[in-house]
Amino acid sequence: MRQLCISILLALSSVNALAETAVTVETDFVKREQLAATTSVSGVVISREDAAISSELEGRLIWIAEVGDRFDRGQPIAKLDTHLIELRIRDRQALIAGLQANLVWLKRQTERLDELANRNNTAHSERDETRARYLVLQNELAQAEVELERADYDLARAVIRAPFDGLVVSRDMAAGEYAVVGRPLLRLVNTEAAEVSVTAPLRLARFTRAGDEVTLSNEDNTDVARVRSLVSVGDLRSHMMELRVIPSSGDWLIGEAVSVELPASNSHTRTTVARDAVVLRDHSNYVYVVNQDDTARRVVVELGEGQGQRIAVSGKLQAGDRVIVRGAERLRDGQKVAPVEQRVSMR
Repeated sequence: MRQLCISILLALSSVNALAETAVTVETDFVKREQLAATTSVSGVVISREDAAISSELEGRLIWIAEVGDRFDRGQPIAKLDTHLIELRIRDRQALIAGLQANLVWLKRQTERLDELANRNNTAHSERDETRARYLVLQNELAQAEVELERADYDLARAVIRAPFDGLVVSRDMAAGEYAVVGRPLLRLVNTEAAEVSVTAPLRLARFTRAGDEVTLSNEDNTDVARVRSLVSVGDLRSHMMELRVIPSSGDWLIGEAVSVELPASNSHTRTTVARDAVVLRDHSNYVYVVNQDDTARRVVVELGEGQGQRIAVSGKLQAGDRVIVRGAERLRDGQKVAPVEQRVSMR
């Protein structure tokens, strides 16, 4: 019996010791902020750089990138047969060489005739004719150089290069086919340049501005996004407008369907906490406030509208109270805590 009592006392001592151990938690502050009621609208993730790449020349394709290949900006994604262009370059080079040789000869003739004319040993008309031929050849040389430059330019354009970093998502032609100017060869998409195209009721335009932060979500992900632009011109039938929203993270896939929370009313001053501070339960929602003696106090709250990573709450809270945003799930009311500042600031 004595041994049993000793064991019980030791066990109780261990429990008390564990209970007094402070749990490290991250905290954030209760704030008074301007919030508005929100409504959920649908959107789709698109890329700001999504292009059907075409050739600027006609010609037979000798190589084209495969679907799924990734390219950096400036890398070749397709090539045309350049044999005819190379022949044109050689022809222009030969013509230029001949013209340059003739110009050298005519220049010497002009200088000799100038010297004879000064001594009245030749007719001035012959000298003028030689000068005129020299000027004509100079013009022909200039034209030939322009044609050579054009041929060099065509040779460069025969290699179609990626206009931006991207992924080949479809291919409309294959090697051996004849490319026509303007006909798409392939589709290139920059998967790192994601934004969301949102269709929303036109009435919401008065509550949203470029630069506002909104909440973006689907079944797998939640993010804070920034409104890049707002086209507040509605269709006569649907009375809808378009917004473009930029996610703050790169965890979104092109083509994903998402929901966006947009303001649906003018903003009002509300008591807010970080969303991560709220512990959601079936019968009540609550937060833990850190008391001055570093103990956790449970405060039941009712949830209101949210905006970004903040949410309005009503309960026995005051601006400046420290609430726990990490580590609250397993706390007990009155438990000792070791609060530290939040490692990642909430948006």
